[in-house]
Amino acid sequence: MRKRQIIIDCDPGLDDAVALLLAFAATDRLDVLGITTVAGNVRGGLTFRNARIIRDVAGLDRNVPVCAGAPRPLVRDPVTAEDFHGTTGLGGLDLPKPKGRASRQHAVNFLIKTLRATKGFPATLVVTGPMTNVALALTMAPDIAEGLSEIVVMGGADREGGNITPHAEFNIFADPHAAQTVFQSGIAMRVLSLDVTHQLLTDDTMVERVRALGSPQAIIAADLLAASNRLEESVKARHAPLHDPSTLLALLRPDLFEGRKARVSVVMEEGERFGKTLPDYRHDGHVEWCTDVDKEAVFAELLGQLGRYPL
Repeated sequence: MRKRQIIIDCDPGLDDAVALLLAFAATDRLDVLGITTVAGNVRGGLTFRNARIIRDVAGLDRNVPVCAGAPRPLVRDPVTAEDFHGTTGLGGLDLPKPKGRASRQHAVNFLIKTLRATKGFPATLVVTGPMTNVALALTMAPDIAEGLSEIVVMGGADREGGNITPHAEFNIFADPHAAQTVFQSGIAMRVLSLDVTHQLLTDDTMVERVRALGSPQAIIAADLLAASNRLEESVKARHAPLHDPSTLLALLRPDLFEGRKARVSVVMEEGERFGKTLPDYRHDGHVEWCTDVDKEAVFAELLGQLGRYPL
């Protein structure tokens, strides 16, 4: 069976880094065409650097491009989350500098060129940060929708409150105008919102089970998860939700997630609800809004995938 082609658009970020390690572990099933980065958890230059670091940590062929993208949101003032992810975005972990030459191709140009080439066998776009790059690419080249089978997004919230304001989830809040553009595109989407990720709290026992896998990549994944826990506990007195890795786990094991069809809009008017997602549940919706998850089975899949790295 042919591998699923994916592009990962991200803003590493502790949990983005774990998501990348998951994707690189599953290369028997996933063909990673490239990684695009965007400003979000930290500034754009750092997210670009961090994605290259994790590509190196995973031992992935450096011919897989990492392309830097939008350095700021479409309209709103930039917002970042260094208070959670640390000044480098990777929780202050001591990781080696990225090796090899950095790609000079802009992320938006990469998305357009690559998705035009996948029209015969559409790719999946996995988005774990603000949707700025995706919105720009769809605006500049609407025909790339033909090269997409679906967009899988970590973002938003409905029954759960927000994690950056009482109403808004960070990725959407960071660029609500871009999110609105993508949600209104009509492209098939799957959304892993806080409704699901808040069901996936990574306790200390799970972190140590990841560490016990023993490979360098699994140990770094455990360090990233542990750093998330320390920061989450200091701010919200709970273990960290498994936000961005849920996108890859949903791709690999869609049977572990339940959802409802919806059309989704975003509040863009200034005020306390700014950045809030508004799913309208309806049978003709093009968005699969995930609502429930089999927590134990998802964590078993996380362990299974990270356990594929050689010792």
